[in-house]
Amino acid sequence: MKEIGSEIFINSQGEWLYEGNKIVHPEVLSLFKNSLTVDEKSGEFYIDYKGKRAPVKVAETPYFVRDAVAKKDPAGNLLEVILEIDDGSREILDPKSLTLDASGVLQVKVKSGKFAARCLAAAHFRIAELLDSDDEGGFFIVINQNRFNLKEKGED
Repeated sequence: MKEIGSEIFINSQGEWLYEGNKIVHPEVLSLFKNSLTVDEKSGEFYIDYKGKRAPVKVAETPYFVRDAVAKKDPAGNLLEVILEIDDGSREILDPKSLTLDASGVLQVKVKSGKFAARCLAAAHFRIAELLDSDDEGGFFIVINQNRFNLKEKGED
């Protein structure tokens, strides 16, 4: 597969840049986001399109969660959390993947667990409102009557 040279970068706020300039064209952004993949061995990100690869440097995570919607039963019990991803897709939160990064920002796994996604402000605060704390100062979320402990990034 041929690799083409580029300076494509995803910053910590989810903005895509090419040679330092913000990419704003919606069709180009959509193409890039839908063509983004990761090399399983090296962990490097790239756009894979028509047999060509363009490397992508990533500051934090390749995807970002814009918003989150809590679905509750009539008694107020949390059933699921729907995530709005920056590529326009929606996914159900995998509570086992919920972590807190070194900056104190929530992250989750998306795209069948293949990619990390950093929560932008709206999503971070909506999910944080659903968390409870325990006596040891840890945080957890209860979904479908199951407790999931929040991990710090790097914790197994």
